Amino acid sequence: MLKKNAEMAAILLLAALLLAPPPGGRASAGDKWASISGFVRDASNGEPLPYANVYLVGTNLGTLTSLRGYFVIPHLAEGRYLFTVSLLGYQRWQSEVQLHAGADSVLTVHLTPSTIEMGEVTKTAQRERFEREVHISTVALTMRQLQVVPMLAEADVFRTLQLLPGVVSRSDFSSQLYVRGGSPDQNLVLLDGVSVYNPFHLGGVFSTFNVDAIKELEFLSGGFPVEYGGRLSSVLAVTNREGNVKSYRGSGSLSLLSVRGLAEGPLPSGSFLIAARRTYFDQVFKHTRYAFPYYFYDLQGKINLDLSQRHRLTLSGFYGDDVLDFSAEGEDESEVDVDLNWVWGNRTTSLIWRWIIRPDLFSETILSRSRFDNDLDATVEGSGTANLMLDNRINDYSAKADVTYLGLRGHGIKLGFSWSDLDFRYGIAIDDYRLFSYTARPALLALYLQDHWQLRARLQLNSGVRLEHYSLGNRWSLSPRLGLQYQIAANLALKASYGQYTQYLTTVASDEENFSLMDLWLPISKNYRPQTARHYVAGGEWWLPHDLILTMEGYYKTFAGLLDLNEKGIASDPTDDYFVAEGTARGLELLLKRQTGPLQGWLGYSWCLTKRRTAEHTYYPKYDRRHTFHAVLNRRLGRNWTLGVVFSYGSGMPYTPIPGKYMAYEWRLDRNELSGHLVDRPGAKNSARFPLYHRMDVSLRREGHLFGISATPYLQIINLYNRKNVFYYFWDHDANPSRLTTVSMFPLLPTLGVDFAF
Repeated sequence: MLKKNAEMAAILLLAALLLAPPPGGRASAGDKWASISGFVRDASNGEPLPYANVYLVGTNLGTLTSLRGYFVIPHLAEGRYLFTVSLLGYQRWQSEVQLHAGADSVLTVHLTPSTIEMGEVTKTAQRERFEREVHISTVALTMRQLQVVPMLAEADVFRTLQLLPGVVSRSDFSSQLYVRGGSPDQNLVLLDGVSVYNPFHLGGVFSTFNVDAIKELEFLSGGFPVEYGGRLSSVLAVTNREGNVKSYRGSGSLSLLSVRGLAEGPLPSGSFLIAARRTYFDQVFKHTRYAFPYYFYDLQGKINLDLSQRHRLTLSGFYGDDVLDFSAEGEDESEVDVDLNWVWGNRTTSLIWRWIIRPDLFSETILSRSRFDNDLDATVEGSGTANLMLDNRINDYSAKADVTYLGLRGHGIKLGFSWSDLDFRYGIAIDDYRLFSYTARPALLALYLQDHWQLRARLQLNSGVRLEHYSLGNRWSLSPRLGLQYQIAANLALKASYGQYTQYLTTVASDEENFSLMDLWLPISKNYRPQTARHYVAGGEWWLPHDLILTMEGYYKTFAGLLDLNEKGIASDPTDDYFVAEGTARGLELLLKRQTGPLQGWLGYSWCLTKRRTAEHTYYPKYDRRHTFHAVLNRRLGRNWTLGVVFSYGSGMPYTPIPGKYMAYEWRLDRNELSGHLVDRPGAKNSARFPLYHRMDVSLRREGHLFGISATPYLQIINLYNRKNVFYYFWDHDANPSRLTTVSMFPLLPTLGVDFAF
C-alpha cells in the first residue's frame, strides 16, 4: 500500500506541475501575469554566477540566481521596471525593462568584474543565501579558497575539509573524512552529480579532484535535504567549471608531487574544459638504480552545448588510476622473482540535459556511469611459478531527474526521482583456481518531494520526504526531512533541522585498522536491515562587524543497523560477516570566519562524543576525538606576497592498549618440535587514548609574471616545528624485554611549486 500510494502521489503531482497554466490562471487577458527570467554570467569567461542578487528597484521583488546562474521573478504586473543585478566583485548591471501581461521577458546578463578582489565575491553570495535560503550545516568553498590553504605538496579538497569543525582525520596519512561521528563510507561524494566511490590516490593520502578545475564545492555535514540519499553522515558536492566561452585560456602547476595542466575555451554554441594531473617520480628515476614503481594520474573534461535558449547538454567525465608496477629478481637461485602489476582507479561519465520548460518550471536530467576497478596481477617465480589475480569492480549505472516549480507565491517545489543499477564483482584466484568469487546486482529507486516555503518575511521552512526501494530483501524506507530558519534580527538567524537517512551500502573496514589502501564497497545483503540514522541539528548564524561571521551549531545523531566487521568470522558471503551495532553522536561546533580584507580565513572548534554498541561491548570508535581546534589564516603582505598559516589541535583519539603478553605454542611438523612465540594480550577495546595532536603548516606565495605569463611560485612547510604526533604504538617482542615502539606521523616537510596561467 505504501508503494502504490507513493507512486500515485508522485505521478499526480508531476502531471499537475507540467499541465498547470502559468501563474495567475487563464481567466482573462487582464488576469495574466508577466515574468522575467534568464541567466547571469561572468563577462570575462561566460561562467554562470550563482547567488547573484536579482531584483526590481522600488519593489520588494527579487531572487537569487541558482548554481547554474538561472533566475526567475514571476507574478509581475504589466509595466516598466528598473531591473538590477549585483554581486560584490562585479560592476552593478541595470536596465529598464517593459513587461507585458502573459509574457515572459528573457535576459542574459553579463557582469563585468570590478577592481575589487575576486576573493570577496563569496561574501555577498553567502549573505544572500543567509537571507533567502534555509542554510544548515553547509559550507561552500571556491577554487581560490582551496588554493591558498597550506597543504602537503599541493591544494587538496579533502584535507581542506578536514580543517572544518565537525570533521575528524584519523592521521596525517589519510584524507578520509569522519563527519560528526560517522565513518568514511557514510559520506556521499558527488562530482558534477555523479557518485565517486574511492575518491583518493595513494591509499587515501591525496584526493582525486584537481583543484584547478573546481568551480565550487558544497559540503553538508548534517540535515541535508531529500534530493540527497544513500548515505548517513554528509554530502560533498563538487561542481567543475564549465569552461571559458569568450577566449582560449590555459593554466598549470608544477609541484614536488605532480605536474598539472588545464585548457579551456569556446565551442560553437558552447564551451569546453580539460584538466589533467600526473605524478612524475617514476619518470625522473626511470633509468636509475632508484627506480620508482608507482604513479597516479587523473584526467577530467567537460563539454557544454546550448541547443537553444531552453535546452543545454553537458557531457563530463573523470578518469584516474593509481599504477604500481614492480619487479624484483632474486640474487641467487634460492630467492624468488616477483613481478607485480596493480592498477586501481575511478571512471565517471555523465550526460546532463537542462530544460527550461517555461520560466517558472525547469528540469535537469542526469544519465551517468561510475566505475571503480581494482586489478592486481602478481607472479612469483622460484622453485615453481604461481600467479595471483585479484579483480574487484563496482559499476553504477544511474539516472536522475528532477523538476523545480516556482509558480506558487512563496514556494519553491522540487520533485524528482533517481534510479541506480549497481553491479559488484569481487574475485581472487591463484593460477586457475578460484579462491573467492562474489557478485551482486542490487537496484535502488528513490522518489523525493521538497518545498521551500517562505512563510513570512523572516521565516523559511524546507520540508520534504524521500521514498526509497532497495531490491535486495525488497526493502522500502520513508525518510522525512525538515529545515527551519528564522531571522530574528537583520544580522542574526536561528536554524534547526531534522532528518532520517538510510544507507544500503557498506565497506569492508575494521575499526582496528590504522591504514586502509582503499575502501571495498559491498551491498547490504537481505539478511540485514539497512543502516539508518536520525539527525537533530540546531544553531544560529550571526553576522558581526568587520565582515566576521559566527556560526554555532549543536547536533545529536542516532545510528541503527551499523555493520561492524567481525574480524574472526568466516563466511562464504562477505556481507554476512558483521556484528550489528547501534550508536550515538553528539557535539557542538563553532566557526568564526572572514572572507574579505587583507586577513581572511577561519577559526573552528568542535566538541564531539561518539559511542558504538554491539552485542559484545560498548566502546568509543577510533575516530572519537573529543576536542578539535583549527586556525586557517591567509594574510596579504603587500607586493603580491601572501602568507598562509594553519594550526591544528586535537585531543587524543582512542586505541586498544596491550597491558600484557602470553606465549602461544604450536607443534611444528617440519621440525617435529613444540614452538612458541609471544602474542599481545589486548585490553578493553579502545580504552586508552593517544597523546594530544598539534601541528602548524605555513605557506608563502608571490603572484607575478615570468616570461610574459602569470606565475605564482610558492613555498610550503608542513609541521613547521617538527611535532612527533603519534600514529600508533606496537610491541616489539623480538627485543628482550619486549619494547614499546612509537610510529610517528609527518615530520617537518618543505615543498616547492609554481602555478602559472596564460
